[in-house]
Amino acid sequence: MRIAAQLHSEEPTSDREAERRPVGMRVGFRKRGYDQAKADVLDLSAKGFKIDTAMSLGVGTEVWLTLPGMTSRPAIVKWSENFIAGCEFIEPLHIAVLEDFLKRNNSL
Repeated sequence: MRIAAQLHSEEPTSDREAERRPVGMRVGFRKRGYDQAKADVLDLSAKGFKIDTAMSLGVGTEVWLTLPGMTSRPAIVKWSENFIAGCEFIEPLHIAVLEDFLKRNNSL
């Protein structure tokens, strides 16, 4: 039996790549039922962030991120490997708020 198939690989959208910004900063971070602890945000975009934390995080876990000078923002863990996780904000940051934050924290 012969099967015809067309293979293609999807390139990551330039949209996402353009939004991500390396930040490397210590922030407040917690998951439901736990006290706030410190963790390292590795990159940040209007839609989410990558975090390095001592907490074990499963996909679908609700977490809160507290960036310096901002209120805590809820997010959902989208992927997790060891103690690194990618999280998506429940409500994205406005791009102007993100840009202002990055400028104030010398992360551009």
